[in-house]
Amino acid sequence: MTERPIGPIDDDAAVATGGVATATQDPLHSLEKQITLLVRRTMESVWSHGYGTNDAVDRYTYPVLMLLDDEGPLSLTALTGKLGVSKPTASRQVSRLSRAGLVDVSPHERDPRSVSVTLTPAGLAAREQVREARLAPLREVIAHWPTHDRDSLAELLDRFNTDLDLFVR
Repeated sequence: MTERPIGPIDDDAAVATGGVATATQDPLHSLEKQITLLVRRTMESVWSHGYGTNDAVDRYTYPVLMLLDDEGPLSLTALTGKLGVSKPTASRQVSRLSRAGLVDVSPHERDPRSVSVTLTPAGLAAREQVREARLAPLREVIAHWPTHDRDSLAELLDRFNTDLDLFVR
């Protein structure tokens, strides 16, 4: 593998290689490219059909189930912030899941003007079904990777997402 020094793209090298920057490419450019490819591949091919049989669960509502499973009941305001969406968007997603019986929406115990969203047993089952469908192709892709590499990727992505959350807030 060619080492990529930190620094700007060498325009002369890019021209010499037909417009493709090579060994002198800035790692930030590479990161942007790799994130773009990762999102496109996971959303369009790897996970596009992995949302189970419940029509209420899709790429927009699954993160709601994931957050409620990971963190427990949340107010709609907290859910909105953690999802990084507008309140009307979160409200539509929660309403869709509620109509399907996957979440319960009730008055918040400390603030009657707010609501609390809770995962139901059916919602937990849907979350698990989707998680297993999503993990299957990932297992295949990294099956030959050493455990250390798998752990490092998970750790670095967690760190990246944590820092990204701090940046976008």
